[in-house]
Amino acid sequence: MKAADFSYHEVVNLQDAIKIKAQDDEAVILAGGQSLLPALNMRLSSPTCLIDISKISGLNEIKIDGQTLFIGALATHSDVMNNKTVKDNMPCMIDILKMVAHPAIRNKGTHGGSIAYGDPAAELPALAVATNAEIIVSGQNGERSINAKEFYLGLFETAINQDEIVVGIKYPLLKQGQKIVFDEVCRRHGDYAMAGLIANIMGSKNDIKDLKLVFFATGDKPDVADKTARLYLDNGYDYDKLKNSLSSEIDFAGDLNSSSEMKLHLATVLIKKVLSKLEN
Repeated sequence: MKAADFSYHEVVNLQDAIKIKAQDDEAVILAGGQSLLPALNMRLSSPTCLIDISKISGLNEIKIDGQTLFIGALATHSDVMNNKTVKDNMPCMIDILKMVAHPAIRNKGTHGGSIAYGDPAAELPALAVATNAEIIVSGQNGERSINAKEFYLGLFETAINQDEIVVGIKYPLLKQGQKIVFDEVCRRHGDYAMAGLIANIMGSKNDIKDLKLVFFATGDKPDVADKTARLYLDNGYDYDKLKNSLSSEIDFAGDLNSSSEMKLHLATVLIKKVLSKLEN
């Protein structure tokens, strides 16, 4: 198949991109294109025009900004993986990005593109929610910050307004004793996960003081399981109890990779797998 007809605009500044997007309800932003282009070719997406922002300078910066790690929207996955600031301040992100597709995809796919696309099977939206990140968007009324948990509304649905574009993401720097631990189950390396989990943990293996569990590839957006996390803190790992809790807290949705029942089972097992990675 091939994409339906659309117009194409290559812009060199953010203001032009915002202006075009504001004027066309069906315009779509093109950054790395690693998710969008297949969707176009399969006619899962039929925009009236593409706004190519890949030539806009300054949107690929990676830096420490106050108490946050700032990653510009156009930084590629490979840029992030090879960045010393990321390695020194959030090494878990590098481990997570190793599971994103394959090197050729990571060389083109962008951090902001993955965040903005909102694929519920993708790792980065779940990481943003798990770390309480802020999504920075720019529109006709200037910039605003959206908390990641409020950013994802449903299946490929986000809180971005029609005239807005994601320009960067701010991840809070980890505190002493805080760890981000990750695991996922997939049929082959680089495939979409059957189920995945990112845990935000304060403490050690034998003394977890606080726990946040965020699952991906389980529903229509990153799934936060606060009740299940509290159950684990109170009672430790009990497969049946945690499975029952997850089933009441998350609306598991089957897909081509696994059934809803399989996703529930894998999500329950992933709690044990992820927390077993903690040091004593």
